[in-house]
Amino acid sequence: MNAGFFYTLLLLFLLALLARWIKSKEAEWIGSYGEYKVRKTTKKIEATSSGKYKAFHNLYIPKEDGSTSQIDHIILSDQGLFVIETKNYSGWIFGEETSKYWTQVIYKRKEKFLNPILQNKGHIKALRNWLGEEFAHIPIHSVVVFLPRAKFKSDARFTHAYVVYPKQLKQVLGQHETNAIDRETKQRLAQKLETVLIRDKKQEKEVKKRHVQTIRTKQKQTEQHIQQNRCPKCGGVLIVRKGKYGTFKGCSNYPKCKFTQSIG
Repeated sequence: MNAGFFYTLLLLFLLALLARWIKSKEAEWIGSYGEYKVRKTTKKIEATSSGKYKAFHNLYIPKEDGSTSQIDHIILSDQGLFVIETKNYSGWIFGEETSKYWTQVIYKRKEKFLNPILQNKGHIKALRNWLGEEFAHIPIHSVVVFLPRAKFKSDARFTHAYVVYPKQLKQVLGQHETNAIDRETKQRLAQKLETVLIRDKKQEKEVKKRHVQTIRTKQKQTEQHIQQNRCPKCGGVLIVRKGKYGTFKGCSNYPKCKFTQSIG
């Protein structure tokens, strides 16, 4: 093997590694940019609200099982908490409030992704549990924000969440006018939320690493349970069923447990 051929192979190998690394980081970069754009919008709302709104960003909420639930943004107001999930997708977006997956369409390519309303529902559940009885009476509103590069094409109407663009966020906040929190409670709530904010890059790196590791461990355990035909949520037997969207595995303890896993 001559030196020129060897260096060509080495260069191709390094380029392949670089392409793989860029692909692995692409989703993270896109997500971070989306969070930055929404953070910019919330800061503008906060700055012009005369103290009515206070925004918190990138919170990791502790859960009972030792894991964390990462929330992109929370806006605290006299009307309650607005929990915001940011999605930086492009193309056409189709989805219904209760479906497990939504669909992204770019030309003829279709990709499924987790329903962000259900995703945010999980965040809100973790937040409720963490806040405890002291703040159980406080209203929590679910908001999903897509950047304008995405075009939401579904005719579905949502009853338990808002799906909007950044410029519509202030309008969402303005739809709630009834005060639900007194000044003292609002201050205590703000102090509690401050305790789960990430203060610096080093802390963010450590917390994010633990968060990702926990998610991967849970995913692996879920996959193992499914392979053994055991429900990862309640331990019941998984049974193959047929629905209008195709064949899937469903828990034998339905309707008490509604876990499903698509097949194929």
